[in-house]
Amino acid sequence: MIVVFLKIATVYLLIQPLLSGIDLPEELGRQSRAYLKSQSDIDHDRLISFAEKSTNSTKALALFAAGMGDKAAKKYKEAATHFAIAMEGLEDLAHYAAYHQLHSLAMAEDHTAAIMAANQFFQLFPHSRFTGMAKHINAKSLTQNGQHNEARRLLESSHKAMPEPLRLYELARLTHLDGKPLEAVRAYRRVYYHYPFSDQAKKSESHLNALRKKLGVNYPDAPPKWRLGRAEALLKARKFAQASAEYVRATSGLSGNELEQALVHRGTADYRRNYTNKTYQYLKRLKIKDPDLDAERVYLIGECARRLRKIKEFQDRAEYLSETYPNSKWYESALFSLGNYYLLKKATTRSRNYYKRTARTFPQGAYAARAHWKVCWRAYLDRDPEARLLFEEHVKLYPHSTSAPGAIYWIGRLEEKESSSRAALLYMALTKHFPHYYYGYLARQRLENISVPTLNLDKASLPIVLTILPEVRKVTQEPSVETESLLRRGKTLYTLGLVKQAIAELRTGDYHKPDSPWIGVTLAEQYSAQGQHHLGLRMMKLYGFGYLRMQFESMPREFWKRLFPMPYGKHLRARSKPHKLDPYLIAALIRQESEFNPGAISSAGARGLMQIMPATGKRIAKRLGIRGFRSRHLYRPDTSLRLGTFHFRKVHDQFDHRIAYTLAAYNAGEHRVEEWMTWENFTDLEEFAETIPFTETRGYVQSVFRNTQIYRTLYGRAK
Repeated sequence: MIVVFLKIATVYLLIQPLLSGIDLPEELGRQSRAYLKSQSDIDHDRLISFAEKSTNSTKALALFAAGMGDKAAKKYKEAATHFAIAMEGLEDLAHYAAYHQLHSLAMAEDHTAAIMAANQFFQLFPHSRFTGMAKHINAKSLTQNGQHNEARRLLESSHKAMPEPLRLYELARLTHLDGKPLEAVRAYRRVYYHYPFSDQAKKSESHLNALRKKLGVNYPDAPPKWRLGRAEALLKARKFAQASAEYVRATSGLSGNELEQALVHRGTADYRRNYTNKTYQYLKRLKIKDPDLDAERVYLIGECARRLRKIKEFQDRAEYLSETYPNSKWYESALFSLGNYYLLKKATTRSRNYYKRTARTFPQGAYAARAHWKVCWRAYLDRDPEARLLFEEHVKLYPHSTSAPGAIYWIGRLEEKESSSRAALLYMALTKHFPHYYYGYLARQRLENISVPTLNLDKASLPIVLTILPEVRKVTQEPSVETESLLRRGKTLYTLGLVKQAIAELRTGDYHKPDSPWIGVTLAEQYSAQGQHHLGLRMMKLYGFGYLRMQFESMPREFWKRLFPMPYGKHLRARSKPHKLDPYLIAALIRQESEFNPGAISSAGARGLMQIMPATGKRIAKRLGIRGFRSRHLYRPDTSLRLGTFHFRKVHDQFDHRIAYTLAAYNAGEHRVEEWMTWENFTDLEEFAETIPFTETRGYVQSVFRNTQIYRTLYGRAK
């Protein structure tokens, strides 16, 4: 039996010296990484030799690293021995050694020893993050040892510790192994239908197919309610074809409200598949009693009518909802959809009226803030005297909305005509409360161009709209003791070359806590070192949430550079220079387009750092004389930058170097922007940017503009 057990659990608590507070010797990190990479006997012997020359926690870490290398090399018996010895000299990572010890024993098929190691693990580390996985391994070892009843008891009591689909799947396997095929069918189905996107669902499906063949006519039908649940999950996950088929299968055994739900939502799935005419005819034939489901059916018929250009019916369906289901969310959706339709048709009065009805009828609805903003903006473009009051109302009603800062900014623009002091007060408030928002930067620009007396924002009499703004996220300047311990574990694992384990450890940190940005910085550093800059950026956005409202000086420069990284900087500058493009503008664009992921591919098929469509790439490559170009070359960073900067410069020239037009065209296409430019008599580019009808493109333009300013501040001269 290959396992070393501590004589008593309390010995673990007395081990000294502790790992905390020590620096890893450079040689330990180098030797560990070498063995993990090569898994060779030479590197193994060098690491063991280092361990033998070391003492205390350094020795324990070296043996732990040797165990991880042994395990990777499938030398499970040696690994278990190294983990057992290492555990006695570790503190922060002792539960790692204990878990990998029991896992190695199980992989070595020494299941009796693995069961004993698992029991020791649960005694020493009852709150370890590995508890669920340890229970899973223990259950499998018990099963392999023929102790099915013990395995079942363990699994049945582990619903809080283990991922539920995994736990249910292992219970199903036990039932199957016990020779109970009908019970096994139900057990596998519980995984397949309730957790359709889990790995265990695929395995369960394979077992169900085998059992179907074995049982033949005795194979039972699946519970219709389970089919309905699976269909709903598929619909939510946008797996529309699969959802539609599952709804069809479910209807045969359903009745009442559940049957109606399946019937209507089948129509939803088919509508989302763009089966418009089929869905239109199908939904019109349905007779639905449930009010909410019938409202959804009517709304979908209206949407089909819009696609089929039956605009009168599109409107009539909304009015029917107004009369029959006036409080339904589907009525709200219908009104907002009509507003959007007429906005794109440049029927501004009709569009504004539908948006107004949306906001007034459903002031707390899903579309309320967006609809109200559309009303505000239309009033501004129409030079309506009510525009200011509407903007103020917007901030009061929706202070947490993304459009609230915009309302304050445009109030300031209106105020400039009457009182530069009041306008300045609003602009100063924006720069203080929303320093890195698009509107915060616009406000800074306006302040540079208006003459105002010196104002103290803290002592000034603030307009009511500035007294109801949400607070800035509070973050701590130093990590807590708990977070410091987490960071130490993550950094230690990373230094040893255990990159995946380091990242997994750090990601256990709670991003809601005030000191979570420190976890984000460490994660970003580790991901970026692996060339996965996009994942590092996503971790910073998660753990550093609220950063757009933080002042630069409130956080270290490293925090901002991880949020606004500039990998491929040398190539980026080199490719921008010939076209006289601001490299910080291109960096800002890439951050928005691909998050610096050279392998990015959009739903439309755009590829690479600068998200170039293959056809566009081929055309540009031909013009630049690039021979042998293939679409896959767009994933090469320098190729993407070469083609992307050329294309951007061409679009920039087409729109006379007006950045708002250029960015909108790069995102939505030149022809659309040429059309949007004719919609209004814009006084400046800011009005155009605000009027862009596509939410994605409007946000894109504003974000790239904002990001450019931040990049200039961090890496160049602020402008």
